[in-house]
Amino acid sequence: MKSLCYHKRERLGFLVTVLIQGMVVLTLFSAWVCAEETSSTSRENQADLVEKGISQYQQGNLKEAKESLEPAKSASADNADVPYYLGRIYLEENQRSKAIAEWQRYVRMAPDGRDTGKIRQYLTLLLREEAVAYAKQAVANESTLLRDPANDNTVAVTSFSNIGSETLGPLGKGLAAMLISDLSQVPDLQVVERIKLQMLLQEMDLGASGVVDSESVPKVGKLLKSRHVATGSMADSLEERLQIVSAVVDTEKADRIDTREVTGALETFFSLEKQIACGIVEDIGRDCDRMPEAFNKVHTRSLAALTSYSVGLDYLDQEKYDLAREQFQKAVEEDPDFDLAKESLAWTPLSSMLLMSGSQMVSSLSTSVISSAAAAGGISTGWLIGGGVALVGGGIAVAGGGGGGGGGGGGDDPGNEPVNIAGDWSGTYSGGAGGAVSLTINQTGGSISGQGTVTGSQCALSGTLTGTVDGNSLEGRISSGDESVSFAVTCTTTSMNGTIEFATAECNGVSGNFSATKTGNATISW
Repeated sequence: MKSLCYHKRERLGFLVTVLIQGMVVLTLFSAWVCAEETSSTSRENQADLVEKGISQYQQGNLKEAKESLEPAKSASADNADVPYYLGRIYLEENQRSKAIAEWQRYVRMAPDGRDTGKIRQYLTLLLREEAVAYAKQAVANESTLLRDPANDNTVAVTSFSNIGSETLGPLGKGLAAMLISDLSQVPDLQVVERIKLQMLLQEMDLGASGVVDSESVPKVGKLLKSRHVATGSMADSLEERLQIVSAVVDTEKADRIDTREVTGALETFFSLEKQIACGIVEDIGRDCDRMPEAFNKVHTRSLAALTSYSVGLDYLDQEKYDLAREQFQKAVEEDPDFDLAKESLAWTPLSSMLLMSGSQMVSSLSTSVISSAAAAGGISTGWLIGGGVALVGGGIAVAGGGGGGGGGGGGDDPGNEPVNIAGDWSGTYSGGAGGAVSLTINQTGGSISGQGTVTGSQCALSGTLTGTVDGNSLEGRISSGDESVSFAVTCTTTSMNGTIEFATAECNGVSGNFSATKTGNATISW
């Protein structure tokens, strides 16, 4: 009897255990279902918020649009519409720093998206304004900043001074830009932006060259909150050998850490630059042998490309944007794989943008809504020419080259279907004194509109662009008052080649050859 009771209790205990476990499983399952439903509802709510915010913005209700879009910012990390419109709102509210942050996020999310080409160029203008404001504030608060500790993991790189022949020209700026690019690949290192350093030097009346002396280096570093400053000089000899000397200064101790010297044939400058980069990271306590692969990438082996790139940087610092674009274009033509030159060309604005206000920048952008899915995952991350698909005004639009209604298979004869040429273009022409051409093209089917700028000692003109595209044939005209420049070219999604003719006071009847390449993508609507 006792044994029977024991077994009954054992079975009862087993059943209770099973029942409890079942209830636990059921509770967990119910919680999971609820969580999934909540997550789904949350995603739907976020999508509704974004849609609501865009609608409010388009109706001119900036305050309400911001209140709708800001909560969706963290939860809608894959929706490029959020930073796009928040950037517009902040710029209209004169909150420049916030606008910059949002548009930088948009460019990263949609490198070939709607208006990305223009936004890159506007960001260059806005970042310069921000750097000027910082420089003025830093100099005004110099006594306080000089007492504050600098950031240990931050380094600034100045232009390398030329103490050799005129042959080296402005190569010091190009060398510094390559070093900045290399050091930016080091995961735990922060590198001061080149424009931020340049604007501070100008505010301190240290000249536009970007070169500093041994006495001013610690002060410059402290005002930039940078613990280390890398600087140096270049010299050449009759044997066409290049000598580069670099030094890293600890701004806290106002003392030089070490000096490095490398020498080699002038045409091996790319190898010498890598040796200097390696020396800098070792001087600030890193192991050069453990750098990421991108750190060791050779930027260019073409001395001609580096020279044009360096000249372009000098023009960029002087706000001579069309001349800078011309030089960056030359650098790309000399070395099509020179990514720094491609990047600089894509980010350099047109001179006609120089005096644009924030509201004018916003008004120049499109008002349609992009496809968030395309921006998040369907767009390539190339510097200039991509093949993503964007949804514009209810229709499919091809951004960049490759397929779609306007692409024509990336350059093959598309019959009468117009090639997609929407975007930013940069090129050169012969005839007269020769010069450069910059185009910003909007395209609707076979019609184009936008802005065009022609530079040259005599044949200069900036005005409204109009024209038509029939298959891969483009006839366009830049007009300003009674003066105009006409061009007839054969085009693909990424290149133009043909003739140009002037009807201006200085160059009436002058004609020549014209060629251009696309430097930034836009969208074509149908």
